[in-house]
Amino acid sequence: MKKIMTMAVLAGLLSACGSDGNDAADTSQAYTGTVVGLVERVQADRQTIHIQGRALDAATAQVSYQDQPLQLTDVVAGMLVEIDSEKGRVSEIELEPMLSGEVATVDATSLSVNGQTFPLNEVTTTAQVRDFVLIFGQPQADGNLRLTAIQPVETNAISEVEGRISQLDTATKTLVINSTTVDFSGAVLDDEPLQQGNWVEVTGAFINGVFQASEVDVEDETDFDGKSLEGVITFINQEKTTLELNSRTLITLTPNTRYEDGTQADLTTGRTVDVDVFSQNAQLFAEEVEFESAAEAVQAKPFSIEGQARYVDETLSINGIVLTLSQNVRLEDGLTQTTLDGQWVELEGSKVEGLFLVREIEPEIQESEVSLEGLVTDNHIWGYRAADASLSVYEGQWVDVECRLDGLLLSQCHLDD
Repeated sequence: MKKIMTMAVLAGLLSACGSDGNDAADTSQAYTGTVVGLVERVQADRQTIHIQGRALDAATAQVSYQDQPLQLTDVVAGMLVEIDSEKGRVSEIELEPMLSGEVATVDATSLSVNGQTFPLNEVTTTAQVRDFVLIFGQPQADGNLRLTAIQPVETNAISEVEGRISQLDTATKTLVINSTTVDFSGAVLDDEPLQQGNWVEVTGAFINGVFQASEVDVEDETDFDGKSLEGVITFINQEKTTLELNSRTLITLTPNTRYEDGTQADLTTGRTVDVDVFSQNAQLFAEEVEFESAAEAVQAKPFSIEGQARYVDETLSINGIVLTLSQNVRLEDGLTQTTLDGQWVELEGSKVEGLFLVREIEPEIQESEVSLEGLVTDNHIWGYRAADASLSVYEGQWVDVECRLDGLLLSQCHLDD
């Protein structure tokens, strides 16, 4: 039976709540669980934090970074945080910056920390030279980073850089994260061996132009079990059964996944979503996906390839083109890295930070027709050459085509509808 609320009771409730629909009295503050997402705003005078559309009571919250205590006043909009809430009351707020360290230079247009320079056209900061700052950003589907907050703090925490490994050199024990060169020769490694494309958190100190790592921690997706994750979709496979959040976290969609404010068909790169996840068999699965605004969605460059895989010395290539395995790459239908070499496969991924990052591989039967998505240059795509003029009309374009295949020669290419 539906309950009928009298006008008197309704008026009393509205009076108690006030006129601001985002106040702490919002019914969403009854939330219980763990949220990982960007802070929308902080009302320090009301001891309230807003995240994922929820207004939560932070009066007794313990705020920290690297187990170092901070204050609620240190928390600002745009920070990535992990929040534990019980019936709308927050017990812990853990700050999750992509970089922290001492400011080397700062002027009206930019700020540099740990060898990286950040433009100040997207965010404002009061940070000065030698301040210890936390820098927050959200990876976009095209591989760029949207800066969301820079906040100076008083803390004894040590410096940190976070991101995807590139230019890995196991001989010199160096790697690059964004533009920071990291020396990990003296570091404790959470997971060995490190691989190109791993998403890692590195702590240490920036000395003489090089980040001297004390610890390198490879992200473990199962750490997100039972949490609500906010992020940008940076990859979605063709079947819309696998998505990646924030260029790092791969999540499986099932027939039981629920959708709010959208449908499975609305899953596209660049969309911002909130995903409730659970872990099973070392994989993350989506229980519910809630869509946020579709405005200003940044598109990625997805690719797909069919061909014979070469996998030698942990390096994957097709037709001589080197590809990078994502640390959470999905290998389907019993395929493993040990059986990958020589197999005819279909790969899906996207171009990120100059890397062709593979997220999904499945075995295929070699046929006379092939589907390819990528850049056409000099009448070639993914190492295949067109024997006719059907590919040349797309010169310089990133396209999704179907072609006839004979050896390494293509013909009768046309856009895949």
